[in-house]
Amino acid sequence: MKTRIITGSVLTVILALFIYFGSGQLEWLFSGLMVLLATIAAFEFNKMLNTNKDKVFYRYFSVFFSFSFTLLSVIFFNESWYYLFVFIYLIGLLLFYSLFYVFVEGFKKEDFSEQILTIFYTSLGFIGFAFLRTKSLEIIVYLFLVSMLTDVFAYFIGVKFGKTRLAPKISPKKSVEGAIGGLVIGSLIAVLFAYFFKVFNLNIIWVILLTITLSIISQLGDLLASKFKREYGIKDYSQIFPGHGGVLDRFDSSMFAAIFLMLFVMVI
Repeated sequence: MKTRIITGSVLTVILALFIYFGSGQLEWLFSGLMVLLATIAAFEFNKMLNTNKDKVFYRYFSVFFSFSFTLLSVIFFNESWYYLFVFIYLIGLLLFYSLFYVFVEGFKKEDFSEQILTIFYTSLGFIGFAFLRTKSLEIIVYLFLVSMLTDVFAYFIGVKFGKTRLAPKISPKKSVEGAIGGLVIGSLIAVLFAYFFKVFNLNIIWVILLTITLSIISQLGDLLASKFKREYGIKDYSQIFPGHGGVLDRFDSSMFAAIFLMLFVMVI
């Protein structure tokens, strides 16, 4: 627990510094960090999927494509033609992997689906982080408040009051009581932050509904990551962060919330 607290504190300070200074002429600091984290996340996920498979070169294509999609997105997502770029990139990926599936004998349909899953599972969330930071400091802080406070309070309330298992076959320690407690307290604090710092130019009712939705989505993201690990029999995606596991272990819930919030901001 001591190692976990120390590592968590150091990571929080480092992330806060990158968030605070990653704007204007130094925007590349935070965006660059997101590209790096997406690449590491892709490597972690790819390694898990290929644990018992032969190590062949094409199994690592997904890491490159996750890196390139994240990099190009953080460079171009403020351009008017960014959506066209995304569409072309998607078509290009499908064409590339279709050709591989047809002409490379060892490339199975499982490889096809796993490669596509790896690319989008490990890139979209970090693209969302970078996109939101370009909008304002407050909105990215709001996002992390929702996801992290939901997670923290779900854990402590679950430990203290948890009796009903939420998903016993996926994450035996998570409880319905903890999930509800994390949802209520995490959402309340995030809503207050959004209200006092005027994060959104929206009616408070919409802010409350958005925050509750993000809290639920962040918990879903956590459960999804846990199910992946449960199916492959691993505890953590890697050991890059002592006491916290890997990049995916640390950002699994906030990644999912970032995707939804990015889409929300794009359409309002």
